[in-house]
Order: sequence, then structure tokens, then C-alpha cells
Amino acid sequence: MKKYQYWNSDIIVHPWCDISIINSEFSEPKGKTRNLMITGLEKIYDDWKITLDKIGEPYYLKIWLYEPRISKSQVVCAIGERIEYYNNLFYKVDDNFKSSDFYNKLSSDFKWNAFEDANIYSEEDLLSPSELYKNIEDYNYSINLLSKLKRRNYRLKKENDDTLFYVPKGKIWIGEKVNVA
Repeated sequence: MKKYQYWNSDIIVHPWCDISIINSEFSEPKGKTRNLMITGLEKIYDDWKITLDKIGEPYYLKIWLYEPRISKSQVVCAIGERIEYYNNLFYKVDDNFKSSDFYNKLSSDFKWNAFEDANIYSEEDLLSPSELYKNIEDYNYSINLLSKLKRRNYRLKKENDDTLFYVPKGKIWIGEKVNVA
């Protein structure tokens, strides 16, 4: 952690952590599995908090709960310059945690803020020369996707000579414990 100034712990539960080789998607975990994942994140958070408090320097420690893509959720910590990076990483949205499916699933000691969970597409990447693609079908798919992205009213961000398209997928509830003795 000292070297890279951050660490994160993803949820590693099969099949949700696996890469699909046939381009299929697994439905998100529900019920008991989902609840076990959420309580596991809180346990990781609590363990890391004890360790980070001993370091004696400022740190970022938060749970990122993806809704509805719970399988992407993680605990993230950072020190040094990475704190600012994580504090400015996501696009804030207005919402109340009480409206979330996660309400009452975690300790009431957490304070939550809502951010946009989005897939990000780079115009520069999608316009890569056809020679860089595995086959012509992949190239055509990228060109068609870019055309669709431009027709829709997605949030855009200009970055250097590139345009990023943010396609919303849900929310990320980012929380940390407050008022803990």
C-alpha cells in the first residue's frame, strides 16, 4: 500500500468474478448470497479501519456498493496523493440512501452518497484503425456503437483530444463510517 498509495478488495465469488468467454452475462446475486457479500464488505472495511488508524496519517477508506451491479462492489483505501484521486473519481447524483435496496443491510454508522455507475467509452478507442481489431466484425461493431452513442443523450467529457461517453448502468453508493467511538 505504501508503494502505490491505494488498495482495494473486490468481491471474488464465482461466477460473478469470472470473465465470460461466450459473451454471456450472469444475473446479479440475490438473497442470501447478496447479503453475505454486503456483510463481507463491511467486515473488510472494519478490519482495514483498525489497521489504517494505527498508521497515523490521513486515509481514504470507503465501501463502493454498486446498484444493481452488486458483484462489482468493493472496499477501497488510499493514502497520500491517491486520496484526492478517489475523492474526485465519480460523478455525484442526487439520491437518498433510504431509497436504496441496501438500506438496512449495513450498519447505521455509515454515511452514504450516490454517484453514477457508468460504462465509459472512448471515441478515440472506438475509432481505432481496422487493422488493430481481431476481425472486421469487431471493427464494424465499434463503428456502429460509436454512431449509437453519438445519437443518444449521454453525459460527455472532453479529455485531451478524446471524447468520453458515459452510459449509465445504475448507482454507486459510496459510504464510510462516521460517529464511531
